[in-house]
Amino acid sequence: MINKVLTNPKGGQRWVVADIHGCFKTFRAIVEKRMVLTKQDQLFLLGDYINRGKDSAKVIEYILHLIEQRYQVFPLRGNHEQKLLNAWQEYSRLKYKADTIAFSSRLTGAFDLLDEKGELLEKYVQFLEYLPYYYELDRFYLVHGGFNFNAQNPFTDYESMLLIKKFHQNPTSKIIIHGHQIKRLEEIRWKVERRRTIIPLDNGCYKRLSFRNVLRNALLRRKIGNLCGLNLDTFELIVQKNID
Repeated sequence: MINKVLTNPKGGQRWVVADIHGCFKTFRAIVEKRMVLTKQDQLFLLGDYINRGKDSAKVIEYILHLIEQRYQVFPLRGNHEQKLLNAWQEYSRLKYKADTIAFSSRLTGAFDLLDEKGELLEKYVQFLEYLPYYYELDRFYLVHGGFNFNAQNPFTDYESMLLIKKFHQNPTSKIIIHGHQIKRLEEIRWKVERRRTIIPLDNGCYKRLSFRNVLRNALLRRKIGNLCGLNLDTFELIVQKNID
């Protein structure tokens, strides 16, 4: 858990990218071609790197590669990472592990994270366990889902940080930037331009919606499918169309 305000980079920019969901080519394009990330910059990632897209492992490997190359990358925990970690921890407690089908089926498409025995690779376990729930910056809170400000201590309500959806109030003095909820690009742009106290960044990079969401949002499918990146200092919004 991050318990102090992160300092701003010297001479660099600060970027935030929302839910990647296994879209490696799209992620790499926004980092290298659109942001042109340097080692003086800071890159904050709002979680949900895995599942849905076909390249969960490549996304995590790319994050680890950037960190190893001493880029200032700060990944957060999303609900998909937590779901995978919970499944792995439950599986690890089993006395008999011959049948890994039950565990594997809960990865919802991220089978590339498993070894030849069908078990989660240790380096991915370590990555998942390391991930914090939120970051506090000078003028921002960064979180995957949001904060439950009805809780006694919103900053220890970890479940809400991953899963909350009805998130409309911000009594703090800082802007909250989050992912998790797929929003139309027009709404994201509008809130960024007006520097609202709560800014969503998830435009559903992986475009496929659940059957229920398709029925509820007949027009939404036409308005999603991008990976969004926000410059925290200039409020420039970069929109990278899914190329995976």
